[in-house]
Amino acid sequence: MPANDSTPVPELPTVTPGAVTLTEIELALLGIGPATMSIDIPAGIGERVEQSGRLVLTDPEGAPVAELADIQPARPPVPADGSTGEFAVTGRVVRTGIPASTTDSDGPYSWLRLPPSGQFEGASAVVSHDPIDAYALQAADPHGPLLLVVLDGPRARPGPDAPTVARATLALRDQLREQGRHADAVLVPAPQYGDERDEHLAETIARAYGARLVRPARRPDLAALFAGLDGRAVPPVDEWPEPSLHAWQRWRPPRRDRGLVVFFTGLSGSGKSTVARAVTDHLAEDGRRRVTLLDGDVVRRNLSAGLGFSRADRDRNIERIGYVAAEIARHGGTAVCAPIAPFAATRARVRQMVEAHADFLLIYVATPLAECERRDRKGLYARARAGEIADFTGISSPYEAPEDAELVVDTSDLTIEQARDAVIGLLTNGGWLD
Repeated sequence: MPANDSTPVPELPTVTPGAVTLTEIELALLGIGPATMSIDIPAGIGERVEQSGRLVLTDPEGAPVAELADIQPARPPVPADGSTGEFAVTGRVVRTGIPASTTDSDGPYSWLRLPPSGQFEGASAVVSHDPIDAYALQAADPHGPLLLVVLDGPRARPGPDAPTVARATLALRDQLREQGRHADAVLVPAPQYGDERDEHLAETIARAYGARLVRPARRPDLAALFAGLDGRAVPPVDEWPEPSLHAWQRWRPPRRDRGLVVFFTGLSGSGKSTVARAVTDHLAEDGRRRVTLLDGDVVRRNLSAGLGFSRADRDRNIERIGYVAAEIARHGGTAVCAPIAPFAATRARVRQMVEAHADFLLIYVATPLAECERRDRKGLYARARAGEIADFTGISSPYEAPEDAELVVDTSDLTIEQARDAVIGLLTNGGWLD
């Protein structure tokens, strides 16, 4: 969605929907997706929405992108306990009346964003978030025109981003043209759901451009492809045209060249920060990987200054660490993180963020609570036992031990050097250190 810092804040109530919904709004404005949709809004603005019957929808930077008009009654039933939260309102998606700046950008390859008007009547349409595979090309009419549709939106399954897929698709289009094939390409905003909705949406998009959706008899084996890219098997090169295979290789290079997040979790006093620093020092001395340490306490003083220790604030702190780590890894770096990260759901969200473009290794420092209390270098456990610290992990707030850790170490049984070497061994045996 385009952003515009100079756009005045509208008087109407505003809300920023999630990434998937924003992409669905773009589809609706193109005339492809449903014009009526439901949006989750905070209960606090429900009365204003009810009074105006309208709601301005903004992108994450606050720039208006559309309005929800003709909204159905927005007031939610009041729970018996008087609590309020989010609820859904339903309305018709229309273009916002606030003018957009002429400097707004529609993102990379904006010139491929052609509005549908049946201009590719009779073409075979290959519609995909992924690079185009050979089976899809084989299933298309070999004598008729071919439309290659790149979908640009949030993905349910990790894979190359839309600019990478578009670049590969354009290279493939040019190859087909050199072979005498009539081929075109367009870029369409669309989310990936990971279920049967994807097939329905692909068919709707193809029909909007006047084309027939290609349904290949076979699909490529992504597990085999990933094993090949990881060096664990021979990649199935016959399933991918050369530009498409190159796009996959660019997204998932050999592990020694791939971005990596090493994420330590454990109780306060477990030794996770000490082991994380030892691993960071080793990698810095080794020199084969650029490494950044994001320690829990240091991040608290800088990136997360002002946050408290409620569950919501602790989740927000871990998500901030995860976001920064994912950005470091996306550009090929190594981030070593050492927060407590007590909740499994939050750790899973961080893993998902990272694995969109890099690798994630969870290291559980499983030092028992009794040993952590015995150490208590900062006196935190004693204060928590005395009731001076509320919501203290392991005492008055739970720690959800991970079941998906790639490595478990216990510093009550291992020296710091032994725990460090176990992590370095994982990196070496896994191919992240050549």
